[in-house]
Amino acid sequence: MKLDYSQVRFQENGRLKLLIIVGTRPEIIRLAAVINKCRSYFDCLLAHTGQNYDYNLNGVFFRDLKLKDPDVYMDAVGDDLGATMGNIINAGYKLMVQVKPDAVLVLGDTNSCLSVIGAKRLHIPIFHM
Repeated sequence: MKLDYSQVRFQENGRLKLLIIVGTRPEIIRLAAVINKCRSYFDCLLAHTGQNYDYNLNGVFFRDLKLKDPDVYMDAVGDDLGATMGNIINAGYKLMVQVKPDAVLVLGDTNSCLSVIGAKRLHIPIFHM
């Protein structure tokens, strides 16, 4: 798994830099309004863990919910659950080290929430909805 996030950047528009991490359809659906509102107030990056990602499972929701496509695909799915969980933690950590968000927002209790382990270790505030 190659984790090169060197091309991923916030807009640096003077606003709070918020990294939003999603990975499942329910997260996308439930966070759609929040993501769109956050983009009005914060410098946002949207990261997708890659859990069950294909256009029919997730991409259609971005279009139908009028969401901009994710800025980052973490491609964290592994050969089994343990590998996926470890990849999400690792990819999330590496992304946060690179982009240095002011805060991280996650929803619910899905595997994508494991990404906040990196935020905790890096002393980045976590918004868990």
